[in-house]
Amino acid sequence: MVRNSFSRRSHCIAWFVLVSITASASGDDRLRVHEWGTFTALQEGAGRALAGINIDDEPVPSFVHNLNPSIIVKPHAAAEYHWRHQMKGAPQRHPYVTMRLETPVLYFYPPASETKPFDVSVGVTIRGGWLTEFYPAAEADPPGSGRGQFKFDNLTSETLGRLAWRKVTVGTAPPGPETDAHVWTTPRTVQAAQLTVPGKQGDEHEKFLFYRGVGNIDVPLRVSTNEADDTLSLHAQCGAALLAGQTAPVPALWLVDIRRDGALAFRSLPSLTLSADRQQVLATVRRSFPDADYSEGNREHLEVQMHAALVAEGLFADEATAMLGTWQRAYFQSAGLRIFFLVPRVWTDFILPLAISRPADIERVMIARVELVSPQQRALLKKLSVTAVSDQQWLKQASQSPNATAFFAGRSDFGDLGVAIPDDYRTYLELGRFRNALVLAEELSRPTPQLRQFIKAYGLSAFRP
Repeated sequence: MVRNSFSRRSHCIAWFVLVSITASASGDDRLRVHEWGTFTALQEGAGRALAGINIDDEPVPSFVHNLNPSIIVKPHAAAEYHWRHQMKGAPQRHPYVTMRLETPVLYFYPPASETKPFDVSVGVTIRGGWLTEFYPAAEADPPGSGRGQFKFDNLTSETLGRLAWRKVTVGTAPPGPETDAHVWTTPRTVQAAQLTVPGKQGDEHEKFLFYRGVGNIDVPLRVSTNEADDTLSLHAQCGAALLAGQTAPVPALWLVDIRRDGALAFRSLPSLTLSADRQQVLATVRRSFPDADYSEGNREHLEVQMHAALVAEGLFADEATAMLGTWQRAYFQSAGLRIFFLVPRVWTDFILPLAISRPADIERVMIARVELVSPQQRALLKKLSVTAVSDQQWLKQASQSPNATAFFAGRSDFGDLGVAIPDDYRTYLELGRFRNALVLAEELSRPTPQLRQFIKAYGLSAFRP
């Protein structure tokens, strides 16, 4: 099969018998399964994961199955205000959600000897989380559910969320459902086999199996900040039980800072090998960048490096292109300081065990994204903590604007709302994707009357199980 070249753009699943998912020497007559996805976390200065990041600023199409639309909430307070009538019981800013599992997709490549469609079963489990959205249809086993209601208070490091696709027919013809959502159409550009899965309303078709969720999980790298000397220290977060004597190499890492004007600076960091020692400093790197390092053109240079690393880890070139293509808005255009790194396969297989019902060569390539609290965000939090709290009447006027839909969807290019956004709320918006978690963490560590009043006025209090 000809591949596209790069463009710019241990817990068993009881539903069926597990087979080995260890990738072996590949032959032309074996099923090949490739998976890519991302893990996202938010860490404060000491490297502690901040909770309450169960938000969604990149919604998937409405045909995607959802355990409960209230699990993943809108990206800012005004959006929740606007949609609250649809979000009854929502666990806004859930105090146990410390990681987002974002957009894993599974592609299937039939063996050369398979000339007709064939069936496989697929199962995935997340240790310490919920698998909340998926397509095509799957059998979901959300822990803590009962009588059709999802119980939001049952999320710990011991939680096991499961999905099972009992019959995936590989090599069918019908295309997937119509959509113009970039986050969905981009993964379709890969030259993998078409899939069909039976659903309650009939067969569902797609180029890949998709799922995502949230967890009470630490990503395998902790990043602590030394403000005095402007450095970042990297520590492992794996544990002896997870590693079980295996090595956990991190072959590629990038420190990236994106300004609000879109200018980007980045540097590649030295490769690492994670250990069970959480206190060991694996590397120390400079946090800030000189002004001369920022350029919009750096985005392409970063993507080229990431693409090469993804292919080196086992993805096909068009898969790596699709993976990077889905990130354009949230990862490469949204302002913030973050570290990207290739996740060790041993960590992925432990946290996210996968089962395929026939022998297969499997590649699983995941990237973790650790959002760090930047100096700019610190300054914004300080400003918000002393700014007078606005009257929320402006939200009613904003709701009547032709641009209201874009604003309440969390888009930054929403245009003119026909009403001035108050200073306190504009500062809050500038905090970025995880603004809610940042405001709540700031109020806990450095409380002020203004912060408390802002949280109360805009309904930002954390969900209490």
